[in-house]
Amino acid sequence: METQTKPTVQQPVAGPFLHFIILFLFSVFDANPLFSQQTKGKVSGKVSSADGQPLPFASIALLDQEGRTLKGTLSDTMGVFQFTAVATGKYQVKITTMGFNAHQSETFTLSEQNQGIQLGILTLYEDAKLLNSVTIKAQKRLIEQGIDRTVLNIENSILAEGNTALELLEKAPGIKVSEDGQISLKGRPGVLVMINGKSTYLSPKELSTLLKGTNSASVSKIEIMSNPSAKYDAAGNGGIINIQMKKNMATGFNGTVSLNGGASRNARYGSGINLNYRTEHLNIYGSYDYAYRGETEYLDFIRRFYDSGVATGKPNRSSFQHTETDEPLYTNNFRAGIDYELNSHNSLGLLVNGNIGKYTHDSKTSNRLIDQSGALLSRMTTTNYDLQNWKNLTYNLNYLHKFKKEGRELSADADFASNSFTSKLNLNTTSLASDAAQSGTTTSRKGYVPAVTDIYLAKVDYTDPISESLKLETGLKSSLIRSDNNLRYDILKNNTWEYDVNGSNHFKYNEQIHAGYLNFNKNFKGFSIQAGLRGEYTRTEGHQITTDSLLKRNYFQLFPSMFINKPFGENHQLQAAYSRRIERPDYGDLNPFRVFRDPLLYYQGNPFLKPELINAFQLSHTFKSKYTTALSYNQTADVITWISGQIDDINTTYEMPQNLSRLINYGISFTASTAFFDWWSGTHFANLFRNEYSGNTQNGDFNNNITSYSFNSQNSFKAGKAYSIELSGYYYSGSVYGISSYKANWAVSTGIQKTIWNDKASIKLMVNDIFQSNRYREHTFFQNIDMDTDKRPDSRRAMLSFTWRFGNQNINKKERKTGSEDIQNRVKGGS
Repeated sequence: METQTKPTVQQPVAGPFLHFIILFLFSVFDANPLFSQQTKGKVSGKVSSADGQPLPFASIALLDQEGRTLKGTLSDTMGVFQFTAVATGKYQVKITTMGFNAHQSETFTLSEQNQGIQLGILTLYEDAKLLNSVTIKAQKRLIEQGIDRTVLNIENSILAEGNTALELLEKAPGIKVSEDGQISLKGRPGVLVMINGKSTYLSPKELSTLLKGTNSASVSKIEIMSNPSAKYDAAGNGGIINIQMKKNMATGFNGTVSLNGGASRNARYGSGINLNYRTEHLNIYGSYDYAYRGETEYLDFIRRFYDSGVATGKPNRSSFQHTETDEPLYTNNFRAGIDYELNSHNSLGLLVNGNIGKYTHDSKTSNRLIDQSGALLSRMTTTNYDLQNWKNLTYNLNYLHKFKKEGRELSADADFASNSFTSKLNLNTTSLASDAAQSGTTTSRKGYVPAVTDIYLAKVDYTDPISESLKLETGLKSSLIRSDNNLRYDILKNNTWEYDVNGSNHFKYNEQIHAGYLNFNKNFKGFSIQAGLRGEYTRTEGHQITTDSLLKRNYFQLFPSMFINKPFGENHQLQAAYSRRIERPDYGDLNPFRVFRDPLLYYQGNPFLKPELINAFQLSHTFKSKYTTALSYNQTADVITWISGQIDDINTTYEMPQNLSRLINYGISFTASTAFFDWWSGTHFANLFRNEYSGNTQNGDFNNNITSYSFNSQNSFKAGKAYSIELSGYYYSGSVYGISSYKANWAVSTGIQKTIWNDKASIKLMVNDIFQSNRYREHTFFQNIDMDTDKRPDSRRAMLSFTWRFGNQNINKKERKTGSEDIQNRVKGGS
């Protein structure tokens, strides 16, 4: 039995970039105030949208009588702003924020007798020219760039029809999804994906399966945060992606019905219904979506083997493998909840989320092995039939107390999530005769993988706007995760199934995380600061029952974060951000036993993985709330990377996760929101970055680096009365991951929509990846490893959909979120 307690976790070095940031901030924020004279007047107010919701981070300029900008500031998260030390005189304030018409107040006067001006609530109205007129008049633009996040308003997008949530992410600016479902943001791997503000606690593979099983008809918007605050879990080195599901906020009874159908290499279809009943104190809501996704995928895999143990010269043997896989997927998503306001200060809520589905991996593989001269050494055909079923259920009970003081709130959540996953595998390999003198042989293996993960979570959050310029957020959270994975393999010998002792294993994993955070938002004269500190204590225990080995770890980490915002007049805004984050290995990565893809390829976990830690810096500039330029520098220590290995004498390849010394990622990105004409609006994202991997593996030291770039463009066009068109495209240049390199890939998609029945219904036609150019080509060349992969997913498809909205659709009550911000990322399973 092996026990390890309190391991030493390497601290990443911030590097010289930190000194540059500090010097820059001192030079910017220590500058002289705009008003040099001694003044003591104060101007304050609150910015709100037409439906009463506060507008955070709006740009507010203080103007003199001639309209010249004297001071600038930002509204806080409650929409409140203030100017202090203002001389006597006549002034106006001008407010601008993306997606809304600018607002300029009436002239007011500061005098010796009236040194405090309270402007009250200043209402901004949505800018019709900037709205994407896809379906309804009040619709937001497809992509919005906020001060700390990018928001994709999926709900009415034409291109979202008939997709899965994972396919939606592929179109998002700065996001790249690899062929096995790994998600990276601006070149940084290790992204934490949340659903409705809750972590999924699923492994990358099982999360990929869950997102494949989530119909886009259920998704309202996607929020992308590259530098989250201390309020969020410290997990997710690459940042956080929050997928918000639909929830109707209109009063009375209302709902939506949708149908879609189409084809790629196979058929796809789905349907859904969303119902909502809301009164002054009660809200009852529910939704259900069903989807079938037929898909066929092609894979070519070339491996070269060298008897010398080093990939140099001509290989002694080469393996050429071709795989064709049918992957039908059936999914059921449902959501039901009730919110009840006990009185004006207290409310209760109950919510149930469910995702139940079935996925089949049915592949046929041919494999030819040849020698140096090209002579055939062996031929094999393999069939892999893997039937997978999963059931994800999450129950949430929440309570919200609003104090008499506006903005002061206390929320509490209790969550239970149950995730079950089963895999029934049948792997049959036939070795074909190479010549007439030989006869073929067949080997068969079957596997059964039941995996269960239960999550228990309790959380409390408190928010207090202490003053007009100071806001406090604090909270506590505890989570307990229990995972049980019992993998059994049987081998067919002499027509009898025999238990495979070497291939089977039983692995149990328990994890506790206890966290607390403090977050302050403070508005100063001319700039604002948000500073936070999160502490997390982690205790893990991995029990390998098959070999009776036990590995324990416990550690405490602090995760500071800071954001500084400074407006320069009404058009310019500067922000500096820093955060420290962690990425813990998921349960499947820690499980050391083998999962076979075919007899010559398997995956294996590593129980000695350490968590990776990152220091992330970003400096950004926003112009006219439409154009954002960002510089970023990120350094990750003990970066977890899947590394390929090879056993040359038996022509076998394996993959397992290992800690490399570090990953350095830095670059520059540019986001632009455009409205060239009344009939054309768009959002465009460009990113230039460099990834530098370094470290040592079981096969030796290495460095792998490359400068990469990407571009994403989303465009909306008005095409006459009741018609609209969308056109999107992305391009990713070559990149690196660990010891592997990837070639460029790109795709172009388009769609058209017509609204009917007085905007109560719409018909949409979408074509995804028109040129079928989205493919994944990987090359690995290191030590004795020399291999190429070419994967061609079923990405080109045409979908026709119909959506009907009935009942009252007018929103007059703002949404209250549940207090739990994070639940469910690291359970093993999926495909």
